[in-house]
Amino acid sequence: MIKVFYGKKGMGKTKNMLDCANGVANESRGNVVYVDDSNELLSKLSHKIRFINVLDYPKFNEGIFGAEAFLGFICGVASQNYDIETLFIDGLTYIIGDDAAALEKFFKGIEQITEAHNVDFYISINGDENNVPGYIKKYI
Repeated sequence: MIKVFYGKKGMGKTKNMLDCANGVANESRGNVVYVDDSNELLSKLSHKIRFINVLDYPKFNEGIFGAEAFLGFICGVASQNYDIETLFIDGLTYIIGDDAAALEKFFKGIEQITEAHNVDFYISINGDENNVPGYIKKYI
C-alpha cells in the first residue's frame, strides 16, 4: 500500500505523518522506519520507530539527492531488514527534487517494493493540490 499526503507547505502533512507513524508503530508487529532530511522530528516519534536522516549518508549530504539514488537507498534499507512493514518518507520533494519524470520513476520503483516485499509506504509531498500528477492521485 502507498499513501501520499499531498499539499502546500504548512497544510499539516508532517503532523499527519507523525500521528500516523506513531499509531502504526503502536499496532505493528514488524518494524517501522521514518525517513527525513533533518532531525527535527526525532523527539516526536515513538521509540519503536527507526529514524533515518538521509543527510547522515554520503551523496545526500553532498547535495546529490536524485530520485534514482534515493530509490537505491530505500531498496538498501528494505533489503537489510525483512521485518520492515511500514516506511514513512517525509518531504519527498525536499529529498529528491520535484522533477515530474523522476518522481514518476520513483513511484514505479516503490510500487515494485510494495508488491514484492509487502512494505507499506506513507509519503508526504509538497505541491499544489490543484495540480496533482496522475501517478500520485491514486495514492491520496
